[in-house]
Amino acid sequence: MPRKFILLLVTSLVFLVPVSATGPAEAAPDNFRPKNGPTFNNPLGDVTDRRAIFRKIIRSVNSTKRGSTIKFFTWNFATSEAATALLRAQNRGVRVKLIMDKQNNKEVPNVTFRRLRSGLKDGNDKWPRSRRSWARTCKQSCRGPGGASHSKFFMFSKVGSAKRVVMQGSANLTLAATNNQWNDMYTYVNNKKIWKFTEQIFAEASVDKRLKAPFEAISLKNSDLIMFPLQGKKAYDPVARMLNDVKCRNAASTASGRTVIRIAPDVLRQARGMSLATKVRDLWNQGCDVKIGYTVMGIDVGRFLRNPAGRGPVPMKHLVQDFDGDGVFDNYFHLKTMSINGNYAGNRSGYAVLNGSANWSSSSARSDENLGVYYTKKRALRYQGHFDYWYNNFPSTGTSARSTTSAKPTTSDQLVFGSGKGAVYEDGTPVSTDGTNPFRKRSKD
Repeated sequence: MPRKFILLLVTSLVFLVPVSATGPAEAAPDNFRPKNGPTFNNPLGDVTDRRAIFRKIIRSVNSTKRGSTIKFFTWNFATSEAATALLRAQNRGVRVKLIMDKQNNKEVPNVTFRRLRSGLKDGNDKWPRSRRSWARTCKQSCRGPGGASHSKFFMFSKVGSAKRVVMQGSANLTLAATNNQWNDMYTYVNNKKIWKFTEQIFAEASVDKRLKAPFEAISLKNSDLIMFPLQGKKAYDPVARMLNDVKCRNAASTASGRTVIRIAPDVLRQARGMSLATKVRDLWNQGCDVKIGYTVMGIDVGRFLRNPAGRGPVPMKHLVQDFDGDGVFDNYFHLKTMSINGNYAGNRSGYAVLNGSANWSSSSARSDENLGVYYTKKRALRYQGHFDYWYNNFPSTGTSARSTTSAKPTTSDQLVFGSGKGAVYEDGTPVSTDGTNPFRKRSKD
């Protein structure tokens, strides 16, 4: 997500939960056993809906027993409750390791991360070197030459009776991920290949050293798990690969006979975003049933997708709430998903769905990212249904900021926050130079 409004959200939220001065007490026993499959949260729902993903992670922490290991990779860590749970886990004999992007302990005073890091260090005194815990940061991508440490996956060697638990998706371990964002998290239980693969990636990330070919992927019977940066001779863009396998007509699994594509990229911008948008628009013109629900979009990408030529503009909605129009999104779609239902990969009743941490941008291609692809009807329709519900029922309260305009801004790929005459570019510069609404309809449009 753009750092501008993420940082503001973190700054406003990180101090809301009091920090215990006496250290963590032993947590009550929990015998939670996570299940395979996706979990979604709803920031507008009750406490159960909001905390669906967070609760799954915390209950897993509290159900991890002595001798087990927890490994977390999260772009940001900003929740005192999670810090307390992890320190309690260490206290009962669980080895804890956590990686976070360094910028989230630099640009914002991250007292929660610092508390966890110092607490784990102090707690190591009672354990042998082989069982010591740590929390550390990577300056940029942990495994590549630039970008960010943007992965979001959570590993537990044993949770209750469940072994080798891996969770990956769009949610960071923050309050914002629970209270301000729509997120997803996909869980694998006792999958030895996934566990071994993710362990390798985490081990490489933990030393913060550039790899010549950091792209890695593993293929199973009905799924793939992929790790960026998107660099190396074997690297491929999973989004582009999926789109290239689509045919728009003669689908047997949809009532219309058109292949259904539902896209929630969160961020869609830069050269990679334009390349993927070009393929999406091509499929739209070929007759696919396409809908896009986004949070941030490059101006040039938005103008391209909204072009009235051919079949017309690609259907899109801006899935954000900005209650005071200040350009800082109060609530927003943070999923990075795409579902396909129809004529796919040579199967007229084909299904595929993508999830993970990667936005549709060049920045993501340079960053540590996790992406899952699942090829079953059950998973694809679950994500399609989730998207369709929010696309059709997104709350009207709050100002929906636009990210593209026909008013021809000064650069082709700046982001715009807010709407109307108060809109600003990502550096805070007003879009309007004369106090008028730059998004107004013009006669030449």
